[in-house]
Amino acid sequence: MLNTAETTTKRDFIFTNENFERVVRLINERAGISLSDRKSDMVYSRLARRLRKLNFIDFNAYLDFVENSREEEVNFINALTTNLTHFFRENHHFDYLRDVYIPELLSKDKKRIRFWSAGCSTGEEPYSLSMIWQSVVGNNKSVDFKILATDLDTNVLDVCEKGVYDNDKLKPVNKEFLCWFKQTDECGDNQLQALPLLKKRIHFKPLNLMHDWPMKGPFDLIICRNVFIYFDKETQSELVNRYSELLSENGCLILGHSENLSANKKLFNLIGKTIYRKKH
Repeated sequence: MLNTAETTTKRDFIFTNENFERVVRLINERAGISLSDRKSDMVYSRLARRLRKLNFIDFNAYLDFVENSREEEVNFINALTTNLTHFFRENHHFDYLRDVYIPELLSKDKKRIRFWSAGCSTGEEPYSLSMIWQSVVGNNKSVDFKILATDLDTNVLDVCEKGVYDNDKLKPVNKEFLCWFKQTDECGDNQLQALPLLKKRIHFKPLNLMHDWPMKGPFDLIICRNVFIYFDKETQSELVNRYSELLSENGCLILGHSENLSANKKLFNLIGKTIYRKKH
């Protein structure tokens, strides 16, 4: 996700309109992200750090390097994305999963259930999914349940894997779920870590949604919130089609509060606030 609030007051490098337009093209080609003209200051501030770190003296030389270095392409994408999330964000989604959808899946006696958190950020969403699953299923081990959690930003996946969060991050978590976090040797002051049982159901992987997807599905749930808003309509439409192909029959797709399916409504039924079910 992009940060719209960041600005800079001092510029150590010349940053022309042509430089900005080149950045816009590159981030769109490599990550599908559409940058508006209002993001110029943010782009400069983020990328100037890379120029300083790598001892580049101008943006053109740096962008040439990005185009010819897979490693720096990843750093370039990471620099222009940020991750704002929290546990049980948009709580009505998790209420639906707990009260309606997971019991429905279990009633069908399914032995294999797969969820995908697409754009998992720092991990709060997949950990929330794991807690909701546990609250419904308990110690029932008869179902093969896993959560795939992917993100474009490779930096945040380290946070996901560790599962260590500040106490302030855990404030939205109800007391019934706080038992899934404890103080460990990996924690600093005012931090807790997710228990191994909560974490073992989740598989964190780097994934650029614009590239080929190695997984074959089917998924019973794809939750992709506050990701579409950074893509143009054509890219959104393509993603919805690809999600539909990976979802199981009558599978569930959940988007963010300000997102919708636009021209792809024919593929899904809206059954709740940004909660969709795949049509037969």
